[in-house]
Amino acid sequence: MALVASTRAHVRPSAPSRVSISTRRAAIAPAIAAKPRSARPASLVAPRALSIDEGDGSEPMTYTKEDLMKETPEAASKPEVVSPKKEEPKKVEPKKEEPKAEAPAPPPPAPAPSAWESEEEEEDPDAEERSRLIRKLLGLAAASSRGQQASRDAKATMEDIITELEFMNPTEEPARKINGEWALVYASVEAFRSSPFFWGFQKMLPGGEDLASQLFKFTAGLPVAGTRGPFGVISQTVSLESEEMVSEVEMKIFDPFFAVASGVAGTVVSTANVTVKPDGAGDTLLVTPRTTRVRNSNVGGAILDQIVVPTSELMSSVAGGAVEAEAAVTYVDDAVRIVRVGKDLDQIFVYTKMADIM
Repeated sequence: MALVASTRAHVRPSAPSRVSISTRRAAIAPAIAAKPRSARPASLVAPRALSIDEGDGSEPMTYTKEDLMKETPEAASKPEVVSPKKEEPKKVEPKKEEPKAEAPAPPPPAPAPSAWESEEEEEDPDAEERSRLIRKLLGLAAASSRGQQASRDAKATMEDIITELEFMNPTEEPARKINGEWALVYASVEAFRSSPFFWGFQKMLPGGEDLASQLFKFTAGLPVAGTRGPFGVISQTVSLESEEMVSEVEMKIFDPFFAVASGVAGTVVSTANVTVKPDGAGDTLLVTPRTTRVRNSNVGGAILDQIVVPTSELMSSVAGGAVEAEAAVTYVDDAVRIVRVGKDLDQIFVYTKMADIM
């Protein structure tokens, strides 16, 4: 089959007059080349129709440009198959992790404060006032020979101070905090009555505290050893662990010539059993006198030192049973202790730690 481009309607000539296509192309080629493309006829640029000669003697089929551009039904209905583009898998390189900086070690926990430090850190609004009152009380007591030579007004002032201190007591269950060696610095009654022997004695007497008070005043009226009074250091040592209280009273009496003669001197030592009252608020001591003896006497010497009076047995025989006195501890701190004795708690004794006055 032969395809022939033409610019006009095709007319098949007779066989002798036909000119080959190659001959015609060769004849017009120089003229076409000499003209610019824009000046060429449109018929030479693009044919308007296409003739197809089947070579079987039949009339050739002519197709226009528009006919050729139309899609056949089969082509229009057949979708274009586009093969998907195979994407090569991307090579993912493993991410190099940078080494993490080590977190700094936490600081060690602060040590827990000790009980002593915790107590110091706690606010104590009364501390300064207590300190002021104690200084004032000790000054007045020292100026009046432990209160024994105090005027009525001075004694009233000291007892007012004591009452204020008792209201500001900083210690819970004060009777449980009295271990140690204490020295008497003030007594509202005769100083030697701070001994537990006299606490039991006044409870044992049939006449009670009234009779005992008369006897004690007589003892206090004995001739004194010079101007210092009849008593030296009066101390009390307490151990709740061993349930023992030891009271020592230095005495010097019968010196009518005011230290010209030696008089009678010695230390009266009284022992007692002591416990904290179990059903109380931790502020009351139960005291049972046990023994009494005289030590370092200048009369009788070593012989007198060996004599121990079984106070407990003597009192029990008179009272018909063990004699147990109560003592209320109304104030305790690191340096001062206040004790009240008697049925009305009107016998007041103030002590300081021995280490503070030595």
